[in-house]
Amino acid sequence: MKKLLIGLAIAGACGGAIANEQDAESVNYGDPTASFSTLGVSASENSTQLNGMIGLGSNIFQLDLGIDNKSGDMNYRGRYFHVTDGLGYSLDVLGDKDNTTALAGAIYKFQATDKITLFPMASVGYTTSDAKDGQPKSESALGQLGVYGMYGFDAGHWVYANPKATYHEQSKEWIPQIEVGGGYMILDNASIGAKIEYTGESSKKNLVNKEDTVAWLQANYYF
Repeated sequence: MKKLLIGLAIAGACGGAIANEQDAESVNYGDPTASFSTLGVSASENSTQLNGMIGLGSNIFQLDLGIDNKSGDMNYRGRYFHVTDGLGYSLDVLGDKDNTTALAGAIYKFQATDKITLFPMASVGYTTSDAKDGQPKSESALGQLGVYGMYGFDAGHWVYANPKATYHEQSKEWIPQIEVGGGYMILDNASIGAKIEYTGESSKKNLVNKEDTVAWLQANYYF
């Protein structure tokens, strides 16, 4: 379930993109409203992930494939976005061999200043986890509220923060999460970046038993 919560944090951080009809030169690639195509790789101490996204106007498709560096277990996330002016909707499916989560979400964009953009977001879904390590099979409805805030630099670099909380109907509790990170454009069509994901403690043994923090390094090519 820990992987699901981390995946959910990741999923909550970009879920429901909104396409802007922008020229390539004006796109900030940290902006979840921008429609573009990219291939990338992300790496943490325990995991490696391949990231791909294709933006086709108002429709955006994304696929992330990950592997546990120690066990070799695979995980995935597939997403479809339909985008409109100022408001976007998404469908996500993510999981691994033991867990599956499906989410439907929405995100709204507004410009706080010339440099700062805020994106309130909400999603609902359902998660299942197979029996494992003496724990029974678990199922739960989910709800998530959060906000993505980004500061965009003139040169195309960006920093962001994405606090959120996920409610598990089965255990009747909220799990706090936050992701912070940024990207640096090393070329007009390539960036490097880093992020830290934090998931708070749960009192329920079938969820997250302790706090968890994961640091990632990233590289992307845009086309």
